Amino acid sequence: MKRILLFGALLLSYGAMAQTTAVEQDCVSEKTTRPTARPLADNNSNRATPFWTEDFAGGFPAGWTTLDTSGICPWVYSTDGSWGNFSTGGTTAAAAGITSTTGGNGFLLCDIDSANHFTNGQPSGSNYQYLSTYVGTDAIDCSTHGSVILSFEQFFRYNNGVSMNVKVSNNGTDWTVYNVSGGQANNAASVDPQSISLNISTVAANQATVYIQFGWSARVYFWMIDDIALSEADPYDIVMLDTWWGMGGFDNQYYKTPISHVAPITFYSDLSNNTGAQLDGCNSDIDVSGVSGSVYTGVVSPISLLGSSNDTVTSSTTWTPAAVGMYDMTAVASSTSGTDANMTNNTFVDNLEITVSTFGLDNLTNASQSTGSISNFSSNTGLPFKIGNIYQVTVDDLVECVHIGVADNSQNEGKEIFAEVYAFDPTSGTNGEFVFRGATAYHIVTAAEVGTIISLEMIVAADVFADEEILVVAGHSGGDVSGSDDVSFMYGQAVPEQSVYGYNATGDLFFLSNPRAIVIRPDFSCGLGLADEDQIIDATVFPNPSNNEFTLRLGKEISTGTITLMDLNGRIILTKEISSTVSDITLDVTEIASGMYTLHVQSDKGVKSIQVEVAH
Repeated sequence: MKRILLFGALLLSYGAMAQTTAVEQDCVSEKTTRPTARPLADNNSNRATPFWTEDFAGGFPAGWTTLDTSGICPWVYSTDGSWGNFSTGGTTAAAAGITSTTGGNGFLLCDIDSANHFTNGQPSGSNYQYLSTYVGTDAIDCSTHGSVILSFEQFFRYNNGVSMNVKVSNNGTDWTVYNVSGGQANNAASVDPQSISLNISTVAANQATVYIQFGWSARVYFWMIDDIALSEADPYDIVMLDTWWGMGGFDNQYYKTPISHVAPITFYSDLSNNTGAQLDGCNSDIDVSGVSGSVYTGVVSPISLLGSSNDTVTSSTTWTPAAVGMYDMTAVASSTSGTDANMTNNTFVDNLEITVSTFGLDNLTNASQSTGSISNFSSNTGLPFKIGNIYQVTVDDLVECVHIGVADNSQNEGKEIFAEVYAFDPTSGTNGEFVFRGATAYHIVTAAEVGTIISLEMIVAADVFADEEILVVAGHSGGDVSGSDDVSFMYGQAVPEQSVYGYNATGDLFFLSNPRAIVIRPDFSCGLGLADEDQIIDATVFPNPSNNEFTLRLGKEISTGTITLMDLNGRIILTKEISSTVSDITLDVTEIASGMYTLHVQSDKGVKSIQVEVAH
């Protein structure tokens, strides 16, 4: 999925606090079964006869070099796996090695986890150092090859969203870098083995000296590589790398969109020319199908692609969903230059759901909750934490409740969670701010709710307006300093950077590197009936500001209801239950710190939100 960054280099702030930069953070995830990652492009290297191979049958190859700036973690030839603290064998036995095609005769291993273990004189736990380490080939002659595909098998586990780099050069000085992590979830192992193919023709084709390096800067886990090969690409091979969609004037891809917020959908496809020569008439045929069959077919304006190049094409027509339901989207790449030599990499399939009232950035269904989870980030463990997604609304509406995915971890039972809604106001502050719009009450997670998506009602429905970008977050109050009992929230597929934002314990805004969509979904109709204008009651507060008490005067008497005072961080400061008929309500604020607050009224006659100020 692709999109432009929402805020560019804007400074963002939290509520009425001083402006702060949205800081990138390493995430702390829980290891669980992860959704299937979208693989790197399925190139055709396995179909062609390699002109260069290395399977490490002879050990560490002569002429290869190690570039270990850490000094304690060089890549090595091995026949077993990691000896690290987090491996299956711990530090007393080796974990299993890669099950590559020729894994039995050895492979190369970077065992960051073992090098960083305290028995080797390094810090332990979250203080593991980042170790930079690479291994490189000697010169490879590709001078007679007009296209070059690099393929290899790998097995790895990593954290902190680090880049797993394959670097290619034709002079040993200037390097082209490819990240081969493939969107892997943090704290989870890859497929064993995972086959990788990279078209490196732009650097290597027709070059007499080609150098390849494998490496990273990481602090935990391992990376193994084996069965490296170079081959030529088959002719006329067009590759479908990715297809995604954007709705209306936005470029965010949502897997769940309320029918009331639909707008014309535009489709985009990333195409790659997997050969060394130009391909003409490169196209993407798109079909969208529902339960009754195809509802949309579209094409893009054909383009020409130079050899080994990529480009994005856009559908020339749009589709506006007309009914609630699940839709399958299929995109097929083609070229008019000749018969495609490898049709296994031409098709991309995905699905999107038009819902009654719920937005969802994640691609999970309610029946498939086996996924990863996030509980905090590295410098905030054990402290209050909020995390969520950006949503872009197309009409004025009210968020009435929020659905939160609570991961299947026993530690989550009995813990407090909540949800909050913010909206980005470009006119607020110097460069715009997220402003608080509403929150749910605190909720204690029950045993039955662990591993499920639960729904929490807003204390007062949150107003959102057409063309706004809103941030919907789930939060917990922290716990043990180790973070071992922090509540973990479900996440789904990988999404673009700055789709996922949150707040740390001090209210500073942050975004995650290499994020995955958090399972937190705003719902605009939870059966509360709050969207009718006649349910917004007339109410005033005086004196405002006040240093000792507020009087809330209602235009209509109420007999039942809840009055809630919340700070601009969404924290509940005090509540007052109404159980008898009243028109005036007094709130004592003598013990409450000076500042701006929001007073929410939810009653049998309607709702109201009023901003108030305590000034001692």
